[in-house]
Amino acid sequence: MTFELLIWMLAAYLIAGIPVGLVVGRARGIDLREVGSGNIGATNAVRAMGKAWGLLVFALDVAKAGLPVAAALHHFGPTPGGPSKVALVALAAILGHVFPIYLRFRGGKGVACAFGVFLVLAPKAALVSVLVYAQTLWLTRISAVGSLTAALVIVVVAWVDPSVPLPYVILAAALAGLIWERHRPNLQQMFEHARNAREREAKLDRNE
Repeated sequence: MTFELLIWMLAAYLIAGIPVGLVVGRARGIDLREVGSGNIGATNAVRAMGKAWGLLVFALDVAKAGLPVAAALHHFGPTPGGPSKVALVALAAILGHVFPIYLRFRGGKGVACAFGVFLVLAPKAALVSVLVYAQTLWLTRISAVGSLTAALVIVVVAWVDPSVPLPYVILAAALAGLIWERHRPNLQQMFEHARNAREREAKLDRNE
């Protein structure tokens, strides 16, 4: 790993680590860490500030990861080992959002930033994931389920698309794993709700 690549990774980390959700929330007199889920991402921003402001947070999260990656792709793309170098810059950007130094390494879940990264590196996979997210959200009314499904879809579409270099496929798999890990509290909560619902149904059946 060259010093130049390390500088690019550090820059991507610092840029993508800017907590735009927190900044937008404070401009509105709201600390996203103290409302709703406590997350600084777009979903909690929608709950706390409404759709328009939530969409703004989403767009800024997409841009702050996508722009450094687009610059890295332009710089490293034509060089030997370009895809691997760009993938490392992209990974640094995601880690900047998820573990930002500005917030003592307590950041968002990385969904919007991952979308921004793959909008640059594998546009078809990113756009398919958005459609899957929208459909899953419509069916389940649970944003976390849509995000988790979309993360897996990006991996699959990137894998089957011959135009996507292998380093980007590996990156997609790594980010999907990170996103699932970051959503573990949501998964535990959903399983708990499902178990409680089954117990209530069983109790009603016994009382009938």
